[in-house]
Amino acid sequence: MRLKDLEDRGLYVSGDSACAGCMAANIAINIMRILGKNTIGSVPPSCMSVFGSIFPKLNWDIPYFHMQFSNTASTLTGISRALKVQGKDDIVVMGLAGDGGTGDIGLQDLSAAAQRDENILYICYNNQAYENTGIQASGQTPYASWSNTTPIINGHIGNPNFPKDIPRILMAHDATYVATVSTAYIQDFISKIEKAKNMKGFRYIEALSVCTSGWKIPSQIGPKLVKEAVKTGYWILMECEKGKLTLNKTPEFTGLKEFLLKQGRFIHIKDEEIEVIAKHIKRRWNIYKSLEQANHFDE
Repeated sequence: MRLKDLEDRGLYVSGDSACAGCMAANIAINIMRILGKNTIGSVPPSCMSVFGSIFPKLNWDIPYFHMQFSNTASTLTGISRALKVQGKDDIVVMGLAGDGGTGDIGLQDLSAAAQRDENILYICYNNQAYENTGIQASGQTPYASWSNTTPIINGHIGNPNFPKDIPRILMAHDATYVATVSTAYIQDFISKIEKAKNMKGFRYIEALSVCTSGWKIPSQIGPKLVKEAVKTGYWILMECEKGKLTLNKTPEFTGLKEFLLKQGRFIHIKDEEIEVIAKHIKRRWNIYKSLEQANHFDE
């Protein structure tokens, strides 16, 4: 499937109340253009649930479930198993959750679903903080970035921790399919969502999602930033299908300082901290590269 083959209008319909420039809405729109009508969706408390499904308005033109913050994967599991009992094996059971609901509050049932290879499609739109509730740091908030709960230590502002690598955590579960995407690389995005749509078993896809409020950026530059994120190596495009890892694009590892300083959440950052981030990026890339090369030992 190519971009020109997609319907102009999908089943996430217009009229939501997302902030101008919100990429979570863009992600939802494109996901539903690919998945189509034969889908059941579920969204936990998050920006997505607030701007797309506050009673009496619902922007999802599919069967839709809302659940508690911590149990997205459990809800999807229950739906999937109920459909199996009914003999309905052609429906995609899809959840769309933020990074906090995925990598922090919901990690326990996400891990269990991956281990059991539940027949679900779990998509995380990672905007790298609890943006909806006041821009608090999550387990996937970047090192040295600002948030409303970032500690000030010896006069220094910035998150002291590096983010969790949820795709690699799920790869360690031998999950059926794990991938990352960026809407700036739309054909890669389409191919991975379509592949996951047509697979059975546990599938996880993580999309980088710009939040204009939390990242403190102008509303129009989100698409540019998610492209630069891949170019700099800040965001890795990869997929791991049944244990075989493929890196989809090699970063240029250039422009990191410019990329970070376009974001108000990094406005205070020092050159030595940028160097720490650059080294972390290279280290993470080398880990993924070694995992990709390990595939050859099985051939």
